[in-house]
Amino acid sequence: MKSARHTRRWMIGAAGAALFAMLGAGTPARGFAPASIPAESPAPARQPNILFILIDDMGYADLSLTGNTLVATPNIDALARDGMVMTQFYDAAPICSPSRAGFMTGRFPARDRFVTYIDGRKRNRAFGQADWLDPSLPVLPRLMRQAGYATGHFGKWHLGGGRDVGDAPLPSAYGFDESYTQWEGLGPRVLPTDLTNRLGQQSAELGQGPVEWLPRAEITRRFVDKTLNFVGRSKDRPWFAQLWLTDMHTPWVPSPEQLAVTKGKGATPREDQFLAVLVAMDAEIGRLVDGLRQAGELEDTLIVFTSDNGPTIGANTPGSAAPYRGRKASLYEGGVRQPLIVRWPGHIASGGRDAQSVVQAVDLLPTLAAITGAPKPAGIDGIDISAAWRGRPLTSRPDIYSHIARTDSEAFGPLYSIRSGPWKLLMNAGGSDAELYNIERDPQERQDRAAEEPAITRTLSAKLAKWIAGLPAPTMSKQPPM
Repeated sequence: MKSARHTRRWMIGAAGAALFAMLGAGTPARGFAPASIPAESPAPARQPNILFILIDDMGYADLSLTGNTLVATPNIDALARDGMVMTQFYDAAPICSPSRAGFMTGRFPARDRFVTYIDGRKRNRAFGQADWLDPSLPVLPRLMRQAGYATGHFGKWHLGGGRDVGDAPLPSAYGFDESYTQWEGLGPRVLPTDLTNRLGQQSAELGQGPVEWLPRAEITRRFVDKTLNFVGRSKDRPWFAQLWLTDMHTPWVPSPEQLAVTKGKGATPREDQFLAVLVAMDAEIGRLVDGLRQAGELEDTLIVFTSDNGPTIGANTPGSAAPYRGRKASLYEGGVRQPLIVRWPGHIASGGRDAQSVVQAVDLLPTLAAITGAPKPAGIDGIDISAAWRGRPLTSRPDIYSHIARTDSEAFGPLYSIRSGPWKLLMNAGGSDAELYNIERDPQERQDRAAEEPAITRTLSAKLAKWIAGLPAPTMSKQPPM
């Protein structure tokens, strides 16, 4: 305790279906009308440490907890065993940069010109995508620092900096005392020696270092080491650490030792590689938890774990969103729905699951603000969900909105969505291609109810059109260059 202060791939089958039912997929989320917001919970007498682990491109069913039968993820599963898992958690967007912006700001990211991943300036302009997150927005690390926390970011950034964007603000501009990232950010960072593209070299050419180089298979270990080092130097006050890992994002480049553990377990050699980096990442999370325990920090630490979007695009690509429809870059459930695992000894009952509360990434900022006693900023879209973490599931909430910008040639479904009570409507700008699903009864989005429920379709289409009209224009150019 701390001292005085504060097919073969993931086939669901009978066993998987039973596990899916146990986790509560499709359990009702009450209320269609505009929702009441639960009262904010008082801050605890002692501020907890906070560790936010965000995995890049992890699918809903990639964990053994949620249906992976090819390999086990015992260390991540243990976080759920010692805490709780929420099964109706949604990312703010189905792709890297806007998803991360939602966690950081508590705002639907399209409001701030975050509609796709940050790329080079030309593609960013074509999509109406900002080159970096506006540091004047309310952001989670700055709130934590104002509440007395030491703040550190370790891992992927992708909120500005990289490719040909060398003048983006450093993570320190958002309230981090220190940071250590990779090629999707600036400041101190580690770059891979074995990428087949030029992203690492491009990052090095931007300067704003220092820069170190490692094989990709060793980078997560470096991020975990940096996190534990930060924790060890922050014992005089509570700390907030973001550990944003990239193992599940292509390319998968395990070491020979890592690959030997999973060789032959996948349907293809490429799937063996995917499974190898998953198992290695799980082991590093176990090492991180052991390090916190040995440092006397674990029991005073709130751990939040989830993924930024669904698994890598491609019908035959390793990674699974089963049983949901869609993958990364899609607003169908498989692109945005994730397990949210939360562990907080003494505050969150162990072994719990919440299949009722509908929550989104934008809720993290106001929730942690309430828990730590930080002021809740004006102009945010999220709500405090700490009552649900303490065993009182949400019965209703305000509608949640999402947007992804893509070219017309990418057939991953409509570009805008609204979730309102049990209903989810997707459509394109102007109201075309509307699809309506009752997620409560049809979480796999198999039955489009738009024709059967014209009144609900009209109501939600009008709401979504109004939201779209309030976004910065243009949200997307027609047929941007790739």
